Amino acid sequence: MEPSATICAIATAPAAGGIGVLRISGPLATAASLPLAPRVPSTPEARRAYFTELTDRRGAVLDEGLFLFFAAPNSYTGEDVVELQTHGGPRLLSLLLHEVLADGRVRLAEAGEFSRQAFLNGRMDLTRAEAVAALVSAESEAAVRAAASQLSGSLADRVLEVRSPLVDLRADLEGALAFPDEAEGAEAGARERLSSLSGALAALLADARRGALVRRTARAVLYGPVNAGKSTLFNRLAGEERALVDPEPGTTRDLVEARLELCGYGLALVDTAGLRPAPGRVEALGIEKARRALASADLAVLLAPPEATQAEVEGWRREAGEVPVLVVCSKADLARAAPADPRGLAVSGATGSGVEELRGELARRLCGGAGAASFAASEWMVDALQRAAGSLDRAERAAELSTLEVVAGELGLAAEALGQITGETAPEELLDAIFRRFCVGK
Repeated sequence: MEPSATICAIATAPAAGGIGVLRISGPLATAASLPLAPRVPSTPEARRAYFTELTDRRGAVLDEGLFLFFAAPNSYTGEDVVELQTHGGPRLLSLLLHEVLADGRVRLAEAGEFSRQAFLNGRMDLTRAEAVAALVSAESEAAVRAAASQLSGSLADRVLEVRSPLVDLRADLEGALAFPDEAEGAEAGARERLSSLSGALAALLADARRGALVRRTARAVLYGPVNAGKSTLFNRLAGEERALVDPEPGTTRDLVEARLELCGYGLALVDTAGLRPAPGRVEALGIEKARRALASADLAVLLAPPEATQAEVEGWRREAGEVPVLVVCSKADLARAAPADPRGLAVSGATGSGVEELRGELARRLCGGAGAASFAASEWMVDALQRAAGSLDRAERAAELSTLEVVAGELGLAAEALGQITGETAPEELLDAIFRRFCVGK
């Protein structure tokens, strides 16, 4: 991917709309686009919008629109950038793209290449690049706000707050190792500094996990025995009749999913087939799907009917394995006695009783309750933070044994992992994996 290439792509969605944008970036951005904009001077003024006909290379008018020029390095990519803003017809934009690409010095941009050029030219680090992708794909208010915060540098600043003193500590230890006569007592100071760094990194990792959950949409699975009221409650939470409801046991035989928003956070809610010991052949397939859905859930919501015993509740709870379980005592409108699990919420999908309390508990369990996530970390960022935390943990244990060489080595690994998040130490294959997830035009 040559840095000096001039690239072009449609930057708006491939659907009819009020406005469409064609973006050209690179040293020949103006030379390749000026033939299509006859009213624009040969040396356009940067950051000025020119209203012009937009034509093919033979001069036939295709549309009227705006020509905007952004001069390097003060552009999105850090290179010369031209944007042609037209009416949002997909066929019109394709024709204009074809005319730009008729200049053999211009090629079609690859997925995410504009953002990758911005990264390579120092216009953004990887945390901000990921924030761009998170903004584009955000499905909830919380996801938008977290991505916007990350775009402004919240995650990069937090990583730097940990990485800079970590690098300083490593440099001090390397110096002590290079001059052994001065190294006496160095491990004592290292232990204190390591403890502070570990605490800061643990807090950052916790926030990153929360941000990753906000970004990808949390997943809650309703499960329990047949006729526990799962589908009725599912429909109540979804706000529409999505799942079939019938007194006959085993009505639900497939997964039914709805997207909700809780306190600004996105939530995927899944209804599943009821569990029972001797299901029919098709129903058994549905139960197997329910178990697979449970395995991938962030939270399992167990609906226990009023007549359930504590032993039955515990048996159903074990179905979720390691996934956290929220016990909900269903059919509260029909209950004649205390719920089987006194710690569970009492809810009625039929009347709506307890549903708002359930929404609040789901928000607390999945999103940490009220308050916005600080950033929209991706899963690979969480993994990098976990690796850094593991290295710091090993460094602390090595400091207890006064093996400063090991401490310095683990600090180096932690610094490398943190550097990947901002892009300072990111390998080429990681950059490829990140930017190819972007759409063409971004």
